[in-house]
Amino acid sequence: MEKIDLLRRALWSLVEVFSLGLVLLIFIYFLLGQTSGEFIVGLIANIGVFAKSTGENAIIALLIIISLVLYLNNKRR
Repeated sequence: MEKIDLLRRALWSLVEVFSLGLVLLIFIYFLLGQTSGEFIVGLIANIGVFAKSTGENAIIALLIIISLVLYLNNKRR
């Protein structure tokens, strides 16, 4: 059981690091705009395509699920 808990914590840490990186890249795009580089502009374009293709209902459902996971994770601590 300890190995599973260690793996869960390691994976959660990776998710947090990648989420922070994504937020940082979006922030850089907001600061620099189109001059922020090909990678960041392409990332923002992909996020826009994803948001348009999934629709509002799917994005709202995804946000609700993420909120529930975070709430339940904080409640356990």
